[in-house]
Amino acid sequence: MIINIVNIKKWKSGLLFRFIMYGSLLVFGEIVFYNITKLGRTLPKPINVFFEYKWLVDPALNLNQVWHVPVETFYGQASLWMFLVYGSIALFGIENAYRKIKNWHWVFRGSIYMLIILIMECIWGWVLKWITGYDIWYYSDMFSIFKYTSLAIAPIWFAFSLISENLIKLVNRFEEVRSFEEKNFKQETKHVSKRNIYTT
Repeated sequence: MIINIVNIKKWKSGLLFRFIMYGSLLVFGEIVFYNITKLGRTLPKPINVFFEYKWLVDPALNLNQVWHVPVETFYGQASLWMFLVYGSIALFGIENAYRKIKNWHWVFRGSIYMLIILIMECIWGWVLKWITGYDIWYYSDMFSIFKYTSLAIAPIWFAFSLISENLIKLVNRFEEVRSFEEKNFKQETKHVSKRNIYTT
């Protein structure tokens, strides 16, 4: 029973660690993504077509001016709500799928990841609309699905999700190192305590 409790605590600790890592890194990624999108739209056809999705923020928030900021300023923005959104999509969506299909062909892996992102993106959009009363993001292009996701951005999610496999490996490696160091620290502390008992 005690062992089970310890294992549950370790599992929760690892889950929280990965959630924080994914959320933090991907909020930063969204800021970068604004610049990637703006740069992508300056590329020649047909490459720029992949960046023509209409990804906007609620007009009431007056934040869509970001698209008119010069590219060379490398300016971006992100709501702190996105920490929760990205953390959950990466941890419970992409990582969970990756563990099950990592040996599949990259085309099938990318397609499944893409569907997961599109579905969870749409769900989170409606959840945040209900919580805040604002559209933290929405799509206004002709391929928009239920307002909060779009087939126009699907190719980007396909590519991004395959790249994110490396992020999953990196975060899991960090967790392994952290767990190893924590285990060693506890063992050293235990040995020191025993030596102190014997010397006294």
